[in-house]
Amino acid sequence: MRNVEKTIIGTLENMRTLSEINVEGKVCLTRVDLNCPLDDEKNILDTTRIKAHAETVKYIADQKGKVVVIAHQGRPGSSDFSSLKAHSNSLQQILSDKYKVDFFSQTHGPEVEARINTMNAGDILVLENVRMVKSEPTDKTSEEHSKNPYIQSLAKVGDIFVNDAFSAAHRSHMSLVGFIAILPSVAGLIMEREVDNLQRVVDNPEKPCTFILGGIKPEDSFKVAEHVLKNDVADVVLTGGVISQLLLIALGNSLGDPTYDFLAKKKLLQFIEPAKNLIKQFGQRVRVQSDFAVDEGGRKLYSMKDLPLDSPILDIGDQTINEYRTIILKSATTVLNGPMGKFEEPSFEKGTLEVFKAMSKSKGFSLAGGGHSISIIEKNNIELSYVSTAGKALIQFLMGSKLPAIEALDIV
Repeated sequence: MRNVEKTIIGTLENMRTLSEINVEGKVCLTRVDLNCPLDDEKNILDTTRIKAHAETVKYIADQKGKVVVIAHQGRPGSSDFSSLKAHSNSLQQILSDKYKVDFFSQTHGPEVEARINTMNAGDILVLENVRMVKSEPTDKTSEEHSKNPYIQSLAKVGDIFVNDAFSAAHRSHMSLVGFIAILPSVAGLIMEREVDNLQRVVDNPEKPCTFILGGIKPEDSFKVAEHVLKNDVADVVLTGGVISQLLLIALGNSLGDPTYDFLAKKKLLQFIEPAKNLIKQFGQRVRVQSDFAVDEGGRKLYSMKDLPLDSPILDIGDQTINEYRTIILKSATTVLNGPMGKFEEPSFEKGTLEVFKAMSKSKGFSLAGGGHSISIIEKNNIELSYVSTAGKALIQFLMGSKLPAIEALDIV
């Protein structure tokens, strides 16, 4: 077995979980992540996270606990900042008429305390957007946050704190860590499942292990690649999207003015040097695309010998797809974060879709995460071993960083 440092402080071996405690008759302050994409009228566009956390809410209600749901949506001043009234309605629809979901338009205080005191076993109460509390989105320790009037108010009427918000676990915000200092605290079902599956791929994955990194966030992706290759988590890293383009430039290739100008406009050329360092350290363990799909009145393919190109690169080509497919099908563990190209356009979703299909056909363990991944998987009914609802928290986990909300749950 490899002797590598655990990815995070706080693992399933030393965290109490919801399934280990008796919640009957207890008020469970349950922090979930219902943060959803909204349209201009504040309508919810994707209920994936609500569906996921509904499982934890249902479990507590079925065990005759009293569920007080704490969640956020956007930030003050952002276009997606809104009330959780619609989220509460969505949760009701998902849970069906067997359960009664009520919404309370305040976050804490005497009226909220009084309402919670009237709850019966199995009741579900969604409180207003916790980010309406000015002190919520600040990073402090559990002890520091525990003195806040918000925490003190709800802790007076709460018996147990359940943290189910893995996708927000990279933050040390008030509602994520503040209760832990003063209430019995456990990981919820989704938190438990996320940590369990992510530990499986980063602490001791079955080999060979392949990571697939794409999208337009090179800083995160390069850190993930360095961590998993340096610690022998991954045997090889396959790349697409901007990640692959920067690596190709680092290797001395000229991709053409349109692609170069796009990278310059997005201020991504600064990552060519980190790309060079990654190649210098790991060489052929970092793979780049060998052909390219561009838009010239439709999807047109070019090979390396055709560089530089007069059109922007929008996807990996068929040769790359076949090369990546072969590697994926031979892998015992495959992890993907980020699309292979401009998947939003039907002509350029092929690379991402074919990589996902290869993962689904692989006999090994397959994991994907991030909002883009979820939308593609659901749209095409692709079955993977596990799909994470997290974005930034997933990246932080994969790059070996500590997650404050999980670290706070560590009881050892």
